[in-house]
Amino acid sequence: MPKRIFLVHPYFPTMAPIDAAFRKGWPEAQVINLLDESLYADVPAAGTLAPALFARVATLLHHCEQSGADGIVFTGTTFGPAIDAARRQLTVPVLRAEEAMAAEAVLRGERILLACTARRAMPVVRGSLEAAAARCGRACRISELWVAGAKDAIVDGTMETHDRLIADAIAAAGDFDVIVLGQISMVPARAYLSAAVAGRVIASPDAAVTRLRALLGG
Repeated sequence: MPKRIFLVHPYFPTMAPIDAAFRKGWPEAQVINLLDESLYADVPAAGTLAPALFARVATLLHHCEQSGADGIVFTGTTFGPAIDAARRQLTVPVLRAEEAMAAEAVLRGERILLACTARRAMPVVRGSLEAAAARCGRACRISELWVAGAKDAIVDGTMETHDRLIADAIAAAGDFDVIVLGQISMVPARAYLSAAVAGRVIASPDAAVTRLRALLGG
C-alpha cells in the first residue's frame, strides 16, 4: 500500500513546488493537499500567533490523522510554534516546512544566507537553523536577506517578477556556502540563478520529501 501523505498549505503558491518534489522524490506516495488560506489572512504583520490560530492548526492536523494520513507536512513557515504544540498530540509524523532543510543546510557549510520574502518567517527559519546547528555541534554564521517587493509581486499576479527579484537579491548578496530559501513559494526563483549559485541553494520541498520518506520507510 502506498503511504498517504497530507500536505497542509496556508498559502496557495506553496502547493506546486512541494507537489513537484513528491513526484520527483517519492512518486509512489499518495499525496493529498489541504489548503486553508484563512490562516495566513489572520496572522498579524509581526507574525505572532494568537491562541485561536494554534487551535485551528491543531484541528487541521487532527483532520489529516483521522483521514488516514501516514505522515503530514505543514508548508507554512510562520506556523512553526503551532505545529510544535499540535504534533505532540498526534501519532503520525508531522514535519514543519523548514525542519529537514535546516538540518541539511548546517551540514553543508558554515556561511549561510537565509533569504525570505516575508519578514515574519525570518525568525522562525533562523531558529530552526540555529537549533539544527546546536544539535549536531556545528558552528554557523547566518546572514539574513529580506527580498523587498517579492510578496507584493505575488499578490499582483506577476510571478516572474517575484522570482527575478529573489534571484537578483541573492546574486547581489555576496558569497555564501549555503543559500536557504526560507519559504516554499520561493523555489521557482532557482531557475533565474546562475548554475554556480543555484548549486548552493537548498529549499524545503526536496528535504522534506527525503526526511518523511526515511521516517516512514518509503
